[in-house]
Parts: sequence; structure tokens; C-alpha cells
Amino acid sequence: TVLADTVLGPLATISTHERDRLIETVQAYLRTGSVSETAGELYCHRNTVLNRLARFGQLTSFDPANPQDAAAVIAALHVLFPAST
Repeated sequence: TVLADTVLGPLATISTHERDRLIETVQAYLRTGSVSETAGELYCHRNTVLNRLARFGQLTSFDPANPQDAAAVIAALHVLFPAST
């Protein structure tokens, strides 16, 4: 859809591995709302979570910590991964 392409399309420019890690981190962050809880869930350091969220924002221009951007990201992820959102 147009929304998914607009929000997540820029992730096509990176490797599949990095894209999967960023999406996994963003989904966990949007689910928990907490960098620390996301780090615990993903078994990584909180700085790793912050770096991945920053990289996602850099690539997509959508900041998952901003409620308006988060709503667009959630909707786009729901289009691509309906069972996981």
C-alpha cells in the first residue's frame, strides 16, 4: 500500500539483516513503549536499542518515539505484518 511504501520503503536500501533487526526493534519498542523493556526483550543493551531507533528514524524520517509518527509506523507495519501487530 501507499502508506507502507511511504513509511517503510526507505528500508529497502539496506541489507535484509539490518532491515530485520530495525523492524524487530521498532515493533518491540512500539509494543512496550520502553527502551529498557525493549532491550530486555531483545537481549541487547539499551544503547543498541537507541541506536537502532535512531537509524530507523534516519532512514525513514519517522521517529517511533513521536506519537504521530508511531501511529503511521504501526499502521504500515500492520499492513506488511498483520499477524505480528
